Amino acid sequence: MGKLARSLEEALRCVADGSTVATGGSTLSRKPMAAARHLASSGVSNLEIVTFTGSLEVEELVSADAVRAVRSSYVGLGPHGRAKAFCAAVEQRQIEDLEESEWMLLGRLRAAAAGIAFMPTRAAIGSQLLDGKALKTVRDPYTGIELLALPPLRPQVCLLHAWRADTEGNVQLPALREHLWDIDILLARASEIVVVTAEHVLEVDELAEQPELTVLHSFEVDWVVHAPEGAAPTASPPDYAADIAAIT
Repeated sequence: MGKLARSLEEALRCVADGSTVATGGSTLSRKPMAAARHLASSGVSNLEIVTFTGSLEVEELVSADAVRAVRSSYVGLGPHGRAKAFCAAVEQRQIEDLEESEWMLLGRLRAAAAGIAFMPTRAAIGSQLLDGKALKTVRDPYTGIELLALPPLRPQVCLLHAWRADTEGNVQLPALREHLWDIDILLARASEIVVVTAEHVLEVDELAEQPELTVLHSFEVDWVVHAPEGAAPTASPPDYAADIAAIT
């Protein structure tokens, strides 16, 4: 069956204590909740979570004492308030909040995906976001402008939730793609191991009927897990919307 895992347990054996784990999705959509719940119940600990905008998956793992640090540009529930478990853990110094600006986080992931030593950027120059981070600067050889040199960020494991995938690891999103879907692709390409939970798993020839919907290819994915409602209570378009009552 190619890259189709028999279970989440099989696919997530690659997550060890102390791993750096990236999670995709936007704030209340496409979050890999089934994978997060499995990790939360597995006893794994000391994880560093990397996510562009974190929400319920972070809450799940923090509540299970599985997290030592979260690296993100935002963690919360959007219009529905704070991520209470995350905020409490940070305030009580139980976990480390490794906040980075959006451009800092993107730059580091892009450096990893491109296989380069650093990504130059003007982002965060002169801001408090650089305090205590020991990041270095470089001079643009053409203009002499000082730039921040962002080192690559390469998570050991990336967890994504997708609309559908095939048994060989090709992954598709709907034609009407939601906010931040491109960040999911960047997280996958920056990471060492990619695990995709999918609402629907098809045979290769079925998925190939709509090649324009493919966003990740077989060589970029290590495991596919069939997980209907695997993003709930966050949304998984076009199959279901976020369950706001369950979230709040």
